[in-house]
Amino acid sequence: MTTTLHLIRHGQAAFGSDDYDRLSELGREQSRLLGAALAPLAGEGDLAICGGMRRHRETAEECLGAMASPQAESAARASGAMAPTCDERWNEFDHVQILARHRPEYADHARLRADLKAENDPHRAFQTLFAAAMQRWAGGEFDRDYDEPWPAFRARCLAAAQAAADAAGGARNVWIFTSGGPIAAITQALLDAPQAQALRLSWTLVNASHTQVHAARGGLRLSTFNGHAHLYARDGLITYR
Repeated sequence: MTTTLHLIRHGQAAFGSDDYDRLSELGREQSRLLGAALAPLAGEGDLAICGGMRRHRETAEECLGAMASPQAESAARASGAMAPTCDERWNEFDHVQILARHRPEYADHARLRADLKAENDPHRAFQTLFAAAMQRWAGGEFDRDYDEPWPAFRARCLAAAQAAADAAGGARNVWIFTSGGPIAAITQALLDAPQAQALRLSWTLVNASHTQVHAARGGLRLSTFNGHAHLYARDGLITYR
């Protein structure tokens, strides 16, 4: 039987706050909507895995709870919400270090926040800054500057995906709660796309989006990418940070 790895990006985090690693109220709502939409796919014996970050855990709690709610007609409801195991290989890259290597003054988070606040469009200013920092990280010329350069990060993510497939043990579904970086890296590898494409893929990933990877005898293969129809219900539910 084919096992499906469901790669779920965390809901909207608290961008611009002192603690980014937690969900906003909107992020919690996005996660619940995703869980309700995925409930019909759930089956007995499903596994759940989350990265070691708070936003991963909170997304898992909201999503799996919605899958097991009284309104959800699924096996997950009968057995209660699944308890995810933690695998830190699903953690995001170190964006703080990546920014600081590109602009050393932004090792001071307060300085970064102040400079962004002074911009007319803080989100756009951050995106421009972060894109340049990511290009430096993934370009290969400065690998020695980073604790985990791009090749090591990519290898970590692929190892996590294979480990999840190996652990499935015949389960129909493995629900994995992670970040955009690992999903983009795995997608780029499975498509055998140019390395630069991984960064472009990561910019398109919606909060609380759903990517499916099938695990069978032939290995891992991409099925769907960045599904987010569950967020079409009203304006404002589709976010990227």
